[in-house]
This record gives sequence, structure tokens and C-alpha cells, in this order.
Amino acid sequence: MAFSSNPDDSECDVAAMRAQVRRISESAAFKHSERRQNFLRYIVEEALAGRADRLKGYVIATEVFGRPASFDPQIDPIVRIEAGRLRDKLHEYYATEGRADTIVIDLPKGSYVPAVRIAERASAQEHEGDTTADGHETPPITVSNGLDSTTSAVDSGIMQPGRAAVVGGLICILLGFWSLWNGALQRHGVLDRPSLAVLPFENIGDDSKWNRFADGLTEDIIADLAHSRDLIVIARSSTQRYKALRTDAREVGRDLGVKYVLEGSIQTVRERIRVTAKLIETKSGSHVWSERYDRQAGDLFSVQNEVTQSIAAALGSYSGAVAEAERRQIRRKPPASLTAYDSYLLGVEAKHRVTKESLSEAEALLTKSIELDPQLARAYVALVDTYWYQIDLGLTGSVAETAGKMLAAGQKAVALDPADGRTRYALGLAALYNGKAEVAATEFKTAEALAPSDADTLLTIAWSLPGLGQSDHAVELAERALVLNPHYPDWYNQGLSYVYFFGGHYGKSIDYRLLVKQPSAIDYAYLAIAYAQLGQIEKTAEAADEVRRRSPSWIAEVYLSESGGYQDREAESFTEGARRAGLNACAPARSIVNDPSFIPVKSCNEWRAKLPG
Repeated sequence: MAFSSNPDDSECDVAAMRAQVRRISESAAFKHSERRQNFLRYIVEEALAGRADRLKGYVIATEVFGRPASFDPQIDPIVRIEAGRLRDKLHEYYATEGRADTIVIDLPKGSYVPAVRIAERASAQEHEGDTTADGHETPPITVSNGLDSTTSAVDSGIMQPGRAAVVGGLICILLGFWSLWNGALQRHGVLDRPSLAVLPFENIGDDSKWNRFADGLTEDIIADLAHSRDLIVIARSSTQRYKALRTDAREVGRDLGVKYVLEGSIQTVRERIRVTAKLIETKSGSHVWSERYDRQAGDLFSVQNEVTQSIAAALGSYSGAVAEAERRQIRRKPPASLTAYDSYLLGVEAKHRVTKESLSEAEALLTKSIELDPQLARAYVALVDTYWYQIDLGLTGSVAETAGKMLAAGQKAVALDPADGRTRYALGLAALYNGKAEVAATEFKTAEALAPSDADTLLTIAWSLPGLGQSDHAVELAERALVLNPHYPDWYNQGLSYVYFFGGHYGKSIDYRLLVKQPSAIDYAYLAIAYAQLGQIEKTAEAADEVRRRSPSWIAEVYLSESGGYQDREAESFTEGARRAGLNACAPARSIVNDPSFIPVKSCNEWRAKLPG
């Protein structure tokens, strides 16, 4: 079908959809429930406005059902429950009052994006059971990240009187839907992102009861991956046709227009269950990633939840298997042909090398990404991280100026995508480095609620919490991230070491810090203090010597201040540890007297007060 650029098509489309929503709202199944009417109206309006990617549980809970910003979908299932009720009532409506309607609105399982089907009722029986050459029913292709639309075939040839008018109206609606849907994808950078189809997981055992588990696992993986801002995920209604078929990933790629296919199987042996998953690049048919999960088969819901979260974390994050496969291909491109998303992925990779040169490279790549696509919220998030590293490593000429750039980037990220956990984390981090502790705490809490299964986001939130005095919760989040992503990327090591340090787990902090591949002065400072806290004198001295060699002017209190300041417990523990390690703990009065932005540590103030003069 050709794209429509006629504005009249869009007007026809929107008017028809809104009229259909009004018709449904006035039906017996809906008229007594204002909540149900509001839910339906909201998801349709958001999809029509090109904001289908905002239709996530957190946003719906806060904007439709009045839940507070602290809403946690893991604790409060309100949206899932209401979505199930809405789905059932839509089916009831179309089975009764709406059975002759032309526009059919549905809410697919695992998604809050409405699916729209244009039903040409007069020819429904003529086309019942349309099949492909292999004898299987022809499914519509729908996409989880946009306004889903599906159509029934309209036969060619001579039409009966009256049918021409109906079909003419359908053409207007169809073209309008396609135009809006494609426009929404373009506006949100969807077409620039890698695409993925999750094929139905196969039960390779003899017990048919495991078929339900395989179906549930497939559905949950699609739902979790659909939350990723770095992927476009084909909806389950389009991949279900491949169930129980022997398929070639390259053929699936051609059929669905996707770059990657995830396929998997489950097998049970006595009281254990094995889930195997493989990611395949569809052009070459080569395996990009694979993993095997062996679990006790006792609590199946817990097993399904754990495996789903692990697979989503391994594939869907910006350091996941898909992103890494994309980067391998991007590196072979000439620089002039890089897209905004290409530059973003390379920028993320560069910032995680955490050297002076790589951070400058990251800033340049991310700036280019934003120039090419000013709406790419994740590029602003990565810029916040880049500025953060530059401040922490002492690589910026002006901490205040860089912190200001952090805040501007964080605010822009949230303005572009307020329902993304990564953008809320970025604003929280930027607020923390600008002395806005209350704003930071609120944003981190919101980020955690929006991304409860995103290991990367959870760890970066944990990395920031000690500055707010939440070191114990930081350890909890870090350990949850490890469960979700046990094969984590190298950059996790610094964050884990930092979190365990302020949590008082000095041995673990040392273990992870020693895994940092290119340690800086601050890495050695944490090592020296941790060794000192454990009474390991020789290793303390060796690490402290490295700090003085790499950064002779390093002072613990200055480091804490430039990081946005810390609560008393964490600040006192750090400066006291620096004293034990023989490092400079407190700044001399002359170096801070004309710096109104400096955040002192209480014990250092007492030390300065005792000095002569």
C-alpha cells in the first residue's frame, strides 16, 4: 500500500476513529463505567497523536487512574487489571451492538497500544479462512511501538450497489491510518532503530501442559522488550503464525521486515526446566547471542518472570546483544553515512571506555546525533553520563559549567520522553550534581518505577543513591541488576565497587574495583580507603601512592563537593577513610574561601577551625 500525503486522509481517519470511540462509550458495555471510557479514549488519542510509545503502565496509571509519581507496577497491578477488563468489554461490544461496525478496536495482550482493524462486513464470509500457499491463515502484521492497524481483504471486481461507497470510505480510513502510523514511527525515530521479532517458544518435551508455559514466556518477553526505547518489536499477533512451524530466520526477516529474530525452546527433565534462547541476524542467518537458563520447576510464575527479565535485560538495553551487534555493523560504515542512531550507539560505546580521549569522542558523537535528530532523547541521556564521568575524573575545566550542561541535557531528555526510566534517571543525576537533592530523589524513584526490569537503569540509579544517603537501597538495586544481567558489561564494575563501598562491603568493593580495566586516580583512591578500612596496610600504601602519582592535588572533600555533596554518614566515612589511607582528607581554608558553591564536610570544618590564623 502506498503512503498517503493527503491531509484530508488524516482528517477523515481521526474523525472516524473518534466517532467510533464515542459509539463504543455510549454502548451498554461501557456507558456505566467512566473509568473504562477514559481509558479507551486516552489510548486511542495518544496513538492518533503519534505518542503510542508513551503507552506504558506507569504513564497510564498516573495520567488515567490518578496514581502518584511513586507508582510501582510491580506492587499495584491496576493497569493490567483494567486493561484486561477493557479488552473483555471491547470483545463483548463487537459481539453484540458493534457486530456490524466497520472500525474494530482491540487491545492486544502484552500491550497498551490499541490495534485497529477495518472490517468489510459484507464480504466477511467470502474471505473467511484466507490462507497462504502453505495452508496457514494469513495474519496481519502489527508493530508494538505504533498504532497497530490490520485490514481484511476487499475483493476486486464488480461491487454490489452501495458497497462502492463503503469501500471508498474504507480507503480514506486505511490511507489515513497508514499515514498517521508511519508518521508516528518517523517522528519518534522508530524506523532508525533495529527491529526484532520474537517467535513462539517451542515446547520440545512430550507433556503438552508446558505449551501454556511456552506461550506465556513468549508473550512476556515481547511485552518486556516492547518497553525498550532501543528496539522496535513486532507484536505477537504477527509472529503467532510461526508457532509449531520449522522456519528459517532469513525467511522470517523477509516476511516481517525485521533485522533480528529471537527464537527459543523449553525442555523439562524431572523437576528442572531448561529455557534456551537464540538471537539471529536475519540477513545472514548468523547467531548473534544465545543463552541457556536452568531452573527448578517449582514456582513456574517465578521462573517465567525471572527468565523473561533476564532475556529482556540481555537484549533490550543500550549495552545489550542487539545494540552490540548494531555497533559491529556501524563500525564498518563510512563516517559520512552514519545516522543519528548510529552516532548515538557509537557515542555510548565511547563513553563506557571512560578515558579522557573516549569521553571527548563520546561528546562529539552524541552532539552529532542530536544535530541529526534533535528528538532523540536517549542521546541527551548519554550526554548526561558523559559529563558526569568528566566531572568525576577531574577532566573538566569548570565543574559548575559542566554540571550546568548536565542539567540542561537532563531536562531536555525528560521533556522529550517523560515516560522513560533512563531520562528520569538522567535528570535525577544532573539535579544531584547541581545541589538539587530533593529533585534528584524524586526523579530516581520515578525512574525505578518506570524501569523495574532494566538492569542498566537500576545500576546507574544505585550508583547515584549514596549521594542522597540511600546506600542500603543502592546495594539492593545493584544486586537486582546483577540478577537481571549476570553477564554484565565492563562498565558495571566501577558502579558495583562504588555501591558496595558506601554500603560498607569493602571486600566486595575491592574485588569489583580490581576488575576496572583502565583505573584512574579516583579508582585508586577508593581502593586505598577500602584497604585502610580493612587494615591492609601494605596494599593501602600502594594504592595511595598511585593516587598521589596520578593526581597530586586530589582531596577527598573536594571530590565529594564536586559530586554534588553527600549526606553526613557517607561524607564522614569517606573523609575518615582518606585520613586512614594517608590521603588528603580536607581542603585548606584558603582554597575554598571564595567558592560559594563548595559543600564542606562537618568534620573538615572542625579541622579548619582548629588551625592557627
